[in-house]
Amino acid sequence: MRDCIKTVLKLFLIGLITTGVRIVGQLLIPAGTQTVLAPSSFAQNGTMPLAFTLYGIFAYSVFAAMFLLIRERMDGNRLWQGISYSLACCAVWVTYLWEPLPHVATMDRITYPIADSLALIVMGLFLGRMFGKERAKAEKRPRTYGIFPMLGITAAFLVGRLFLYFAADIYASFAEQPLETLLWCLITGWAVACVMAWMSRFVAGGRIKRAVLLGGVLFGVDLLLFNFFMPLVFAADVPDLLLRTLTDAVSVTVGCLFLPGREEMHACYSKSR
Repeated sequence: MRDCIKTVLKLFLIGLITTGVRIVGQLLIPAGTQTVLAPSSFAQNGTMPLAFTLYGIFAYSVFAAMFLLIRERMDGNRLWQGISYSLACCAVWVTYLWEPLPHVATMDRITYPIADSLALIVMGLFLGRMFGKERAKAEKRPRTYGIFPMLGITAAFLVGRLFLYFAADIYASFAEQPLETLLWCLITGWAVACVMAWMSRFVAGGRIKRAVLLGGVLFGVDLLLFNFFMPLVFAADVPDLLLRTLTDAVSVTVGCLFLPGREEMHACYSKSR
């Protein structure tokens, strides 16, 4: 019980520090002038700083907690364990911040990825320091998965997005920028596939269990909390956010079924030696 409390307090501290770094980054970003989305109720009544701080602490604490799901099977330097996890989060966040959306200015595609990445890297440093486990190099794990599983996740993500654009008519720039949006889907799908393939090396269980943990938790929960920073600033369509988050998470989960199981990976690796 005492260890559990200490873990929760450490995660809260990491969430607090990461939020502080993100707030500093936000203060350095020039104020935008977009007129597509109205300001949120928090922005209108002056409570946005408080709401952002409280939600940020909660969200970053959860992001930090998800590191505990994969750290047991990670090897090498403990600081690098935390940083590598944060870099994986950065890859997903940055590609989503590049999504073509009507309200996003060109400068925002540069400033927000920098501010978010800096906060996540700081989070990774503290995660490695507080929760990383220094250990010698364990058994070699295969680092390549073949092109098929990667294409499977990318294709599943693209199919989910096409459903959102054509059937659900979500908030997007697809009608005005179809080629740019499709290119973004391919790039994002591939980036997510790379992150899921890397994380799958540290997740145990059968194919279905691993797919749910990877796509539903490590990706889905991360995306859900990431997306809901938006309603703190803008009067966003919450059902739209929920639908796009759920669809992306389900698509990636289905795509993760293409990833080979740990037993299959080790069997292929043994044959290749």
